[in-house]
Amino acid sequence: MKISIIVAAYNVEDYIEKCLESITTQTYKNLEIIVVNDGSTDNTLGVVESISRKDERVTIIDKINGGLSSARNAGLGEATGDFIGFIDGDDYIAEDMYETLLEEMVKNNCDIAMCAISRVFKNHTESDCMIEQSKVLNREEAIKALIEEEYVKHYAWNKLYKSSLFLNIRYPEGKLYEDIFTTYKLFSQANKLTYSNKIGYYYMQRQGSILRSKFNIRKLDSIQAFHEFKAYVDIQYPSLSDQILWRANLSVINSLLDMLKSEAVFDNCQFHVEGSKLIKAVRKNIYFYTVGSNIPLTFRLLAILSLSNYSFMRLLFKTPMVKNIVMNKSVKLL
Repeated sequence: MKISIIVAAYNVEDYIEKCLESITTQTYKNLEIIVVNDGSTDNTLGVVESISRKDERVTIIDKINGGLSSARNAGLGEATGDFIGFIDGDDYIAEDMYETLLEEMVKNNCDIAMCAISRVFKNHTESDCMIEQSKVLNREEAIKALIEEEYVKHYAWNKLYKSSLFLNIRYPEGKLYEDIFTTYKLFSQANKLTYSNKIGYYYMQRQGSILRSKFNIRKLDSIQAFHEFKAYVDIQYPSLSDQILWRANLSVINSLLDMLKSEAVFDNCQFHVEGSKLIKAVRKNIYFYTVGSNIPLTFRLLAILSLSNYSFMRLLFKTPMVKNIVMNKSVKLL
């Protein structure tokens, strides 16, 4: 059984060698390693070419820049394996990740296998997607867990998929949050899924601070992604409608918060039109945000403030006290 591993690489010359070393030294050897150089302007391609000369399993697709979805789709078009895995070019994996995931898939007759991850910061690491023991989930259980996002998350890269799941599915090009647009569709094609509580994927946190992650309008794609996810759940699993509504509504107010944070830090950020639209969406569901259960206090307060207008909220976030809070919270992420 062959596993095709698709590595999306864009300007990761300082990381790609470690990434590929973690793949080429996997305990499971029957691998097809497809590195998609997505128009890098640094020496990423040169590093990959050097590695490919030493390992014949490494093949390269060199293309103009089209974004992460475009890179993954290019790899899917060339993959010949029985199974598909994804890795981002600045991350790395445990030496037995794919052996572990494949064993779990075969043992439990599953179509998708998932593992726990570790977030790698500059000075520390944090475990994520952790539960006490491994699990086998049916389709509805997996969709429910994906909505809750406690240990099953939308990430494409901590999973192994039967390649047949991608027969009619591709990642949406030109969109951010491509995993949210796509993962539930893959789950909808799977009869059973398995989860290993063993850490297999190491996720590099290169943009943990708001100082290095200015808000842009494309980040509003998350709202569309959850809207489409909700439409699917409402039809296929109406018993989960309340839960997906909670998640979709939170994507709206979270976008508003991120927008205001960015305006507080960056002088050249102005989102009055888009912010006003988000405020209208929040007001439309004001009861949910202020009275609903499990709503974070920050979101409750933001919903109450939305009864004013975006200009007032923008000025409030630029006051020294609020701006200082925003700055301090961003620093803690480093």
